[in-house]
Amino acid sequence: MSLSRCVTSALRTRHALQRLVYPMAVLTREFVKVGGDDGHVDLCLPVAKSEVWTVREYSKRASARSHAKSDSSSDSDSDRGSGSGKRGMTGQTPFWRQKMRTHHSLIDVNKDGVVSWDDFEALISRFKQLGHLSPEEVSKFTDAIRHVWEEEWGASGDPYVFIGQEQFLMQMEHVVNTKDLRKKVASPLVYFFKAVDTDGSGEISIEEFEVFYTCLGLTEEDAAQSFAAIDKNGDGKLSRKEFVKLGREFFLSEDETQPSKLFWGPLSD
Repeated sequence: MSLSRCVTSALRTRHALQRLVYPMAVLTREFVKVGGDDGHVDLCLPVAKSEVWTVREYSKRASARSHAKSDSSSDSDSDRGSGSGKRGMTGQTPFWRQKMRTHHSLIDVNKDGVVSWDDFEALISRFKQLGHLSPEEVSKFTDAIRHVWEEEWGASGDPYVFIGQEQFLMQMEHVVNTKDLRKKVASPLVYFFKAVDTDGSGEISIEEFEVFYTCLGLTEEDAAQSFAAIDKNGDGKLSRKEFVKLGREFFLSEDETQPSKLFWGPLSD
């Protein structure tokens, strides 16, 4: 056989072997399913074994990250659950509900049975006119009152909504059992204090407390009765810390023995 024929025969044998071996290579491939989250397979792709190993390893890492993320999400949800969760379900006793009805009646400045943003604006105006809040403090005071209106009273930024007693009670029950909202309960208290601290001493006397009550539409007799109850040490003064603590405790406590029950005036029937 000539040299050229030998070369030609060798090439033909090589091509024949390739045609035989290539389908076997395809058969030894594995198929990777590519589908949606609903579990239906949208496409099957052939992948070489080495590629399958890489995909599987990636899949394991992705799965691990997914589980970690899921666990983290669960923890986060748990935090939110505790954040918006229940602390023994405050707001279930008749006494607490009586306090909330008292507060609703107090903020109902025009005494029409419902509370609107107009009632809050009237309160802002009264304390502002005392002249002891700086323009910056007036702005912060207004923002704090707006937070109360939108988050604690549930107005959601609607200046034209009217909140009745039952709606207020339902909303406040949510507030005192929600961690983030509970922390901010009665945030305007510090500005109420500054507005009536006429001498800037950092403490308010019975006379200054009477000014506070007058702005709320209550009487001096009411002020004297409440001040005598909440001035626990009997020194005739309330520090800002005491004032804020008592004002917040009114909303958060269900203990009928606490003098804070009279912070916002005599309880309504």
